[in-house]
Amino acid sequence: MAPSRVLSPQSVWNLPAVLAAFREHGVKERHVYKVWSALLKNPDIDWSDIPDLPKTACALLDQQFSRCTSTVLRCQRSTGGDTTKLLIRLQDGMQVEAVVMHYDTSDRYAGRQEAAGWGNKRSTLCVSSQVGCQMGCTFCATGTMGLKGNLCCGEIVEQLVHATRVTPIRNIVFMGMGEPLANYEAVRAAVGMMGEPRLFGIGSRHITVSTVGVIPRIKQMAADLPVRAHA
Repeated sequence: MAPSRVLSPQSVWNLPAVLAAFREHGVKERHVYKVWSALLKNPDIDWSDIPDLPKTACALLDQQFSRCTSTVLRCQRSTGGDTTKLLIRLQDGMQVEAVVMHYDTSDRYAGRQEAAGWGNKRSTLCVSSQVGCQMGCTFCATGTMGLKGNLCCGEIVEQLVHATRVTPIRNIVFMGMGEPLANYEAVRAAVGMMGEPRLFGIGSRHITVSTVGVIPRIKQMAADLPVRAHA
């Protein structure tokens, strides 16, 4: 079992926590999407400046939630420019990495008349789902750390928020630190937010969850989420 981690304040990107707080105080769910959409346009926006956001919601957000619970300690671009590594500090001081991989296939089809318009520039984000990992794979550096804790949905989504400030993201791969299916509920909620058309709008075919092979969760994911699994 993963060591317990409690965030205070919680991430406003933590879907289950925000929805639970809004429901408890009678705030309609649709206002949550107003908050997230506004933050994507202006990360420093005051809650009171979000159009038609109820005062009750503003008070809840002020009291219980943070616009972002993590910070980018270092943004390191490779010599060839094909990757950008983000070292991210979590609220409790632990750290995870997210990596943006840049691709440009436009030159591949240059000069081929039948391939006019083919090829493009795109970026893929590799996200972490845990701090450390308990699976113990000998080929993986994270496997030697042991499991330090699960990331909440908000901490996973915040990696995408940070990455979008580097470059637009087209694809997501859960191939960073941790075993995604060992932190299933948080990963499921994060994938839902990543694919939400009102937010990031990343299509299900562009989201891949990599696993060592947690069979019961693979079957559950097949029923819950229209994403690709890679074992």
